[in-house]
Amino acid sequence: MTSTPNSPAQPPVSLPTTWSDWGLSEEQYVELMNFALPVLARSGIELGEPVLQDLAKAARIEPTARILQDPRQLYEEALRFSFRQLWPAEQQPEDTCDLDEAIPADALRALVIGTYRRYRAHPDAVRLIIIENLFSIADVAQRPGVLEESPVALQMDRVLMRGHDVGAFRERVSAEDLYIVILSLSVFPMASGSTFHSLYGMNATDEVNTAGLEALVADTVVAFVTTNMPTSQASSYTHSSLSPSVGSSVAARLYSRESLPSSVGRHRASFLSSSSSTSSTTTPQATSQNSSPDPAGSAAEGDVATEDLVDLDDHPYED
Repeated sequence: MTSTPNSPAQPPVSLPTTWSDWGLSEEQYVELMNFALPVLARSGIELGEPVLQDLAKAARIEPTARILQDPRQLYEEALRFSFRQLWPAEQQPEDTCDLDEAIPADALRALVIGTYRRYRAHPDAVRLIIIENLFSIADVAQRPGVLEESPVALQMDRVLMRGHDVGAFRERVSAEDLYIVILSLSVFPMASGSTFHSLYGMNATDEVNTAGLEALVADTVVAFVTTNMPTSQASSYTHSSLSPSVGSSVAARLYSRESLPSSVGRHRASFLSSSSSTSSTTTPQATSQNSSPDPAGSAAEGDVATEDLVDLDDHPYED
């Protein structure tokens, strides 16, 4: 299967592990989710009986199906399905770039373009996730287990590590930093496309603009990690903030040693192996962790006293 910038490839359907819990065939499940996404994005969980019956009819399932008995559980399942549509599948026949073998900049560009195309191919999934972020209907930050674990940041981190190892990418940029940039640009057509078109005359759905936006996202991200612009942040632009459902961020575990909220204490994150093997990449904050605490108590900002450090693996929120 091949794809062009003007015709996004439809990746193989990747389903959440919970899909088989509802007593539906795979085809019935996918049809129900596809019909339900735009409805849930418009109405949230405020679904009356007629709407649920219409969904059952459209998906060719019984109105008594368990997944239709509670709009909230339908909404949460649709959220899991939405994320699965936007995450890379384990096997995608259209992929022609081996992320572990390609030149780091080419691997990163392929990863970015793949993400952008999935977002463009599944606008209803993007809209439902935007709605959840606006209104917290499922309150996913406080409820462990509603969402599945994302493979994206770790996949991106592998590419970053290879770029760091060969000196192609600048330091002090984490996988989460990159993903914020990628997502912010990838959701633009769904989040701001219509109003931007009305105000500034650029239609994000025009073929020439979809190709241009794809190039814009890829060029922006590659330029971001290959620039020689000096940076002042300690170890990454973004930093850890724990939640009951996830624990510490990938950036915290892989890139930084930082002070965390007092409710969970202070913790120590492990560094990338490439950082520890190359003295030139060690940050001042990292160096200070291995020295004796300042007797005057005037440690530099971001430093943590040795006695306050706890391995992340011991934290109750860690998986």
